Amino acid sequence: MTPNEKDYMDRYIYQVIRRLPKAQREEVRMELEELLSDMYADRGSMEEVLTELGDPAEFAKQYQNEQKYLIGPEYFDTYLWFVKVVLICAAVPILIISLINAIGEMPAITSQNAASVIIRAIVDGLIVGITEKEKSYATLLVIAGVLFLIGFVALVKWHSVVAERQESLTEKWEVCRRYCNRFTDGWRKFEEKGTVYLREDDCVAADIDLLGENSLYQMISVCHTEKGKQTFADHLTTRYIEEAEREQRHAAIKELSGKPEFAVEFETAGRRMEAEKEKFDAEAFEDFCGDVAQGKLPVFAHILRFLLPICEIVSLVLFLTGTISYGYPLAGFLALLVISWLTKFMTDGIIQPVYYASTVSGEYEVMLSLIAEQAFQSEVLARMQQRAGGATGAVRAYHKLKAISQAYNISFNPLVHQILCGLLLWDYQLAAVVSRWKKTYGTQVAGCSDMIAELEDLMSFSVLGMVRETGEGQIDYTETEVHLEGTNLYHPLLLPDQAQGNDVTLGSGITIITGSNMSGKTTFLRTVAINLVLAYLGAPVCAETLKASYMRIFTSMRVKDDVAHGISTFYAEILRIKEMAVYRKEEKPMLCLIDEIFKGTNSADRIVGAKEVITKLAGSRCMTVVSTHDFELCSITDKDQTPAVNYHFQEYYEGDELRFDYKIRDGRCTTTNARAILRMAGFEV
Repeated sequence: MTPNEKDYMDRYIYQVIRRLPKAQREEVRMELEELLSDMYADRGSMEEVLTELGDPAEFAKQYQNEQKYLIGPEYFDTYLWFVKVVLICAAVPILIISLINAIGEMPAITSQNAASVIIRAIVDGLIVGITEKEKSYATLLVIAGVLFLIGFVALVKWHSVVAERQESLTEKWEVCRRYCNRFTDGWRKFEEKGTVYLREDDCVAADIDLLGENSLYQMISVCHTEKGKQTFADHLTTRYIEEAEREQRHAAIKELSGKPEFAVEFETAGRRMEAEKEKFDAEAFEDFCGDVAQGKLPVFAHILRFLLPICEIVSLVLFLTGTISYGYPLAGFLALLVISWLTKFMTDGIIQPVYYASTVSGEYEVMLSLIAEQAFQSEVLARMQQRAGGATGAVRAYHKLKAISQAYNISFNPLVHQILCGLLLWDYQLAAVVSRWKKTYGTQVAGCSDMIAELEDLMSFSVLGMVRETGEGQIDYTETEVHLEGTNLYHPLLLPDQAQGNDVTLGSGITIITGSNMSGKTTFLRTVAINLVLAYLGAPVCAETLKASYMRIFTSMRVKDDVAHGISTFYAEILRIKEMAVYRKEEKPMLCLIDEIFKGTNSADRIVGAKEVITKLAGSRCMTVVSTHDFELCSITDKDQTPAVNYHFQEYYEGDELRFDYKIRDGRCTTTNARAILRMAGFEV
């Protein structure tokens, strides 16, 4: 498919979806792209495909569900077309005949009275052949008609404002509803889960629910730009930033947590922009703005756009004054029109990148205005505020962009567009405006999507501080011996009234956690890991306090077999632990969280293998935490004969019912509950 054919396809799709509700447009756009591409593959000609589909206004009707009032939906578009035709057919002949009659009664035209005589001829021509008494009635009717027209335009404008406000309030209500859902389990129904960003080799993100179904991403993400989603997911998968950057992020996230009104308004604009993004490629647009070689109108074009329209207007004036024949302005009109047609590829190459950006320019302007109006204190946010505001800031740039877009929309009205091109070289004038806009604001616009993506990322992490009781994490990048101390540490993805906080102190070496089934061992491991990730990224933590060394996190929890590659569950777990052992040789700080080690093999081999692996992992720069049902591991020691630290969870009974308090306790577990759980499931044992 050639670039021109692709452009024809995009224009056709745009003309269809602009007639549809905004919430429906993205889905229809994707469906139409697939349909047109398939038809093009069969026919080999985009012109043939579009001809077959017919008028985009008619084609759009099959997607239109909402009713149109006064005139039925089946005839509404035809009715509008008919009204326009009738008005033109009635008004134009009357005006021409009236002008001819009025011209016959005009006084001689001189250079002094030319303008007044022509204006009078037009006015008199409109009411020629009417008596003086009738003229007064006609004048009143004209005045009334003008007033009705003004009123109609005002009502249309008011309706547009009300519709815009209604849409904004609808989106704001949805944003607030989502915040309310985060206080319950309602967030688990959010559609955006970050699953597409979950890599197969990122075991940690899957094990501790950073991405995917029922994940941290699903709960707190407020990202609505593609870059924002990618940035947020990248931080959750990388899980490491430099100390200086972490401190800056921490200050920004803490400040955003105290601005819930700003958060709601900003996300509302983001949701509206997501529905409007149809053809907008932010990266391509910003590359265009940042590239000084693009978007320049050649020197000869600047000469033509000044010289030719002046010649045409002068010849038109001379014709109206009777100095020259009508052939001169007509020839000039046709010449300008042909030049516009032949060089359209040049002007469109300058205008269209900016025009496509106009589909989201309104929401970009709102988002940037919200940033510019805030009095931010943190360094990162203050830098964003400074960039968004000012006389040449991004807010003003996108405001100007809307006006350019409205001017370019004239090209969708062929009659008006051709007249303007024939008189003024309209496309040249608009291309010159775009060039000036790019020169003035290009550097400010380039990088705006990155700034908004960064803010969406920071705001997503700040959500946790709004919907949970949180504290601040302190990360030590200098200690040689790893440590972790947490007060009232709990899991952020559990309901606040169900999450059990625990005080915990973990150090280097070996920690063994025992406990009966369902008592909370695995959840505790995930609680430690997910709060560490939050602390590393400068986010609030679900704890009163959390102090820890920076450690690279390794996990072995949700281990799965791979039938296609002949990998059993047991071998898959060995591969994970091998990765820990390889990194252990580098003597860098690390945290190993192993859930029910080697559960895929028999108890004798499991105990022997587990002791060997755990002993090799232990060290001053490695924190190894293992949950197990094998009490034999509780007496394990490291290479220096330092004994393992033991913690346990336990159950209790209320009558015959099994209960858990999910509190971690010192020492090893001394009870079992497998039989009780089997009886709960209906088995007699």
